[in-house]
Amino acid sequence: MGTRRTPRIAVITMGHAPRPDVMQEIGPLLGDAEYDEFGALDNDPESMIASMAPSGDELSYLTQLRDGRHVIVEAGFVTNRTEALVAALDGRNYDLLVLAMTGMRARLATRTPLIHGQDALDAWISALVASNSRIGIIFPLASQQSAASESDYGTMLKSSLATIGGSQSSDLTQAIDRVSGADLIVMNSVGYTGGMAQQVARTSGKPVVTACRIIGSTARLRLSEIAGKPLDLPTTTYTGTELLRRLPQAALATLTRRETEVLVQVLEGAANKSIARALGISHRTVEIHRARAMLKLGATSTPELIRRALRQSDR
Repeated sequence: MGTRRTPRIAVITMGHAPRPDVMQEIGPLLGDAEYDEFGALDNDPESMIASMAPSGDELSYLTQLRDGRHVIVEAGFVTNRTEALVAALDGRNYDLLVLAMTGMRARLATRTPLIHGQDALDAWISALVASNSRIGIIFPLASQQSAASESDYGTMLKSSLATIGGSQSSDLTQAIDRVSGADLIVMNSVGYTGGMAQQVARTSGKPVVTACRIIGSTARLRLSEIAGKPLDLPTTTYTGTELLRRLPQAALATLTRRETEVLVQVLEGAANKSIARALGISHRTVEIHRARAMLKLGATSTPELIRRALRQSDR
């Protein structure tokens, strides 16, 4: 029998690498995997980065340079650099690429398995909203807050802004006040640390999760799937396909192929728009398949369906 090879991961951030603040949060979740850090702006001099500061209220990103300074950079510039870096790393025999960043929604086609940071956050938020939980989201920039307001989560989201590195006017205390009515608070930037999350949790009295924790946990699950065996996870995690298999087969037999494909992604927390993009169908078509599948299975919500599947697995 051969020896199991240690998985290799490329962790990609928006600005300059390394990012010890990010890896302090994500690194422990990667188990025994080896990782290399890359920054989308590693090869750009500070003069070039400074020239890419936004001139108005267009979408922009907050990131960190190698000297620890935070800068605001026009979104298109960062996206172009990120796409080029991901394409270059895709052929270097990594087992997993981890996009440790939020806000960027560009579609990246890779041969190597990829964790897209924003997609991971969207999946979490979608699953929570589906269970009628009120979610508070803290953003580092107003443009990212505005972009998120165009999502299909409706009134279940409350949002606010909070400073990272003194780059914004809104401080953490003000942000907490604005999302205090939420059931759970998501800190939507890899620049928000575990210490900041603890402060938010103490002040608000609500559970808090950071982008780094969500991205790291998603990467850990993906590593488990790649290895073909479960890692030492703190809790048992199931894919959408595994959850479906735990439901009564007679009910599953009534689903069409497309309804099954949609439901698998629904159970994994994907938003309707994400499912539509993945399957190449319209957002409205996804809603129809989703509603029909739930009706056939006699479920009124995704959490109810998940609870049924988990109860089946315990029998």
